[in-house]
Amino acid sequence: MQNWERLTRQANRAYSNHAFSDAVELNQQALTQAEMSFDDDFYRDAESAVAAAAVSFLNIAESYTALGDFVSANTQYENAVNFLQAIIVRPDLDGEQRGLIMRTATHIRFEWELFSQSYSKHVSTQSKVLMQALSNAVSSSETMVHH
Repeated sequence: MQNWERLTRQANRAYSNHAFSDAVELNQQALTQAEMSFDDDFYRDAESAVAAAAVSFLNIAESYTALGDFVSANTQYENAVNFLQAIIVRPDLDGEQRGLIMRTATHIRFEWELFSQSYSKHVSTQSKVLMQALSNAVSSSETMVHH
């Protein structure tokens, strides 16, 4: 947890200094730390372990939003929900742990809804651009294969 805290503090400083790419990278490192130690941390202190992962996903989304990369930001909300869904199906969770996961998922969905309301047009536009670029790349490679 100490590495996660240190990386998160560094990421917050980077974000405050408008170094959003650095903030993304540091928050991703913090998330990796949270994920690597999650099982041990969860059974020691479920609330802190879940909060660390959730904070990391939300911080990454916020940093991507500041960069104007709305598709990547949206993906972080989706990743956060998927992460929590993978935990809640564990058969060894008690009621308190399930409640914690559900409350955290509700919070993330709320944040995602706010993001979607504010940036859905940007996400849609960027998605179309990415799909067009992919389509062009596929067409180019097909042309090269046929010749």
